[in-house]
Amino acid sequence: MQRNNPEPLGLRPQQRRLYRLLGQESPKPVHPKLALLFGFPLALIINQLLFWEGKGIRKDGYIFKTEDDFIKELGLSSARQRNAIKKGKELGFLEVKRKGVPAKRHYKLHFQLLVDAIYVAADEKGMVLLKSRFDISEKNRSITERTQESTAIKRNPNSIGNIMVDKYGKK
Repeated sequence: MQRNNPEPLGLRPQQRRLYRLLGQESPKPVHPKLALLFGFPLALIINQLLFWEGKGIRKDGYIFKTEDDFIKELGLSSARQRNAIKKGKELGFLEVKRKGVPAKRHYKLHFQLLVDAIYVAADEKGMVLLKSRFDISEKNRSITERTQESTAIKRNPNSIGNIMVDKYGKK
């Protein structure tokens, strides 16, 4: 039986938008471009927060995660978590509050600010994120559109497989 929706199962709407922005058809644990732009620890935290977005009972958009949760789920040491959180806060897309006794972290990922930071970081590093044919909106695309898009990527001389190239055609 064929599915009507070509999107991968289990993805949250913002995850789908982020994958489209990065030019990725199906999810990977952490997108390589995200890791290249922000470093692996922050990319892991972003990915995990996108996964948990909307699954909690909090209406304010915050996600409760302990330091131990991230150690168990992501393998990130406390020091790496602190450095990644600091970087996300400096870039303006990650908000972290400490509440309770003992204090626990409550995270909020501002998606549009994340997208803006991705564009800025990619521009600074000379990375190509997506072509104009990609659309990160919420509308569904047909299988034909996705196939044409994939074919265009494979035939694009500026694309080396799924490897990102800079604006000068270098890896």
